[in-house]
Amino acid sequence: AQVAENDSASNCWSAINGTVYNLTDWISEHPGREGPILGLCGTDGSSSFNARHGRQSGPASELQEYVLGPLS
Repeated sequence: AQVAENDSASNCWSAINGTVYNLTDWISEHPGREGPILGLCGTDGSSSFNARHGRQSGPASELQEYVLGPLS
């Protein structure tokens, strides 16, 4: 429920593969523009993230800077 409440560009949380991330600061830094990240705000972004970056270690590594904690 907390993830769903943080669904905007000014407060963007997403659950990805069981971990919650605060992606607010990443929105403007994402190399693929803002749109893909904005689409993850307030959602379980696992499917989207895995479809685009599932086999890449770089994006998964970069996510670690934004960890809030495990999805519960």
